[in-house]
Amino acid sequence: MTLLMLLSVAAMAVVVAAVEPASTPAPAAGGDTSNVLLGKSVVSSLLVATGFSEACVAEALDSCAPASVQRPTPPNPLVQEARELLQEVRQVVRHYDNRPRHCKDLLDGGDSGKGLRHVYPFPGQPQRRAAVYCDQTTDGGGWTVFQRRTNLVVREDFNRTWREYDLGFGHLEGEFWLGLDLLHGLTSTALQELRIDMADWDNGKRYAKYGFFYVGPPSTKYNLTVDRYSGDAGDSLADSSGSSFTTRDADNDLSSGNCAAAHGGPWWYRYCGYVRLNSFPHEGQDERSTGIMWYAWRGLYYSLRQTAMMTRPAF
Repeated sequence: MTLLMLLSVAAMAVVVAAVEPASTPAPAAGGDTSNVLLGKSVVSSLLVATGFSEACVAEALDSCAPASVQRPTPPNPLVQEARELLQEVRQVVRHYDNRPRHCKDLLDGGDSGKGLRHVYPFPGQPQRRAAVYCDQTTDGGGWTVFQRRTNLVVREDFNRTWREYDLGFGHLEGEFWLGLDLLHGLTSTALQELRIDMADWDNGKRYAKYGFFYVGPPSTKYNLTVDRYSGDAGDSLADSSGSSFTTRDADNDLSSGNCAAAHGGPWWYRYCGYVRLNSFPHEGQDERSTGIMWYAWRGLYYSLRQTAMMTRPAF
């Protein structure tokens, strides 16, 4: 018998075995597969007799068999390994997503009071943490303090270089500047607001608040953006919005001279402006115009006693 005839007989056997007359009762639940298996046996024997590999024939027939008689496919070890790796990645991402980005996250997690904390404010750098000072009591809490001036006996020198303002300096429980790089990271995590508390030498206190606050990246020289003022100190910071940061060794203002060098401290100057919260800590009246100044409250020639600048998510 030729190969063509063998295959013809095999095909007929499969058809006869797999197809039942319309009058034949349907198989019970679970399926009566005896005829199909018989057909497979005939086909398998004929193909092996013509020289095909028995293992190859068995594999081919299994792959073509009805779902009711197919053997379960063993799990692919590579697929299983990929699934396990994906699950581990998900757990790591979930862990990093739950880390506090700023003091507001800590407040929402039940933190209270004031003091040093660790946060993870740098987008794209989930393992990079920073020490900050949190204020969880002022105006509802959630504030990350990034600048503080006090009338301590030992004062911090704020008339520093660009590099020092970039990295930050001082002591978080005393006078300090948190750092422009960190400030950019904090204001990039979510839409931020700004609050500035200040006090004079007559025990007067005022505050200024801005509903929008952002410090740009180093490529913009840490350009400042503020908007939506409220408070009782008067809006002196609007003139600085859109300005880059200036230090005595990095002149980025629009004045003919260096405003930081002329007025005793770095700031977001435009034309030496209406705010200087990083200048010299004179006591009260300062005719040299080199003190800690907020023009809208105490004027151009008065040096304030205390200031605190802080930021938190606006929503």
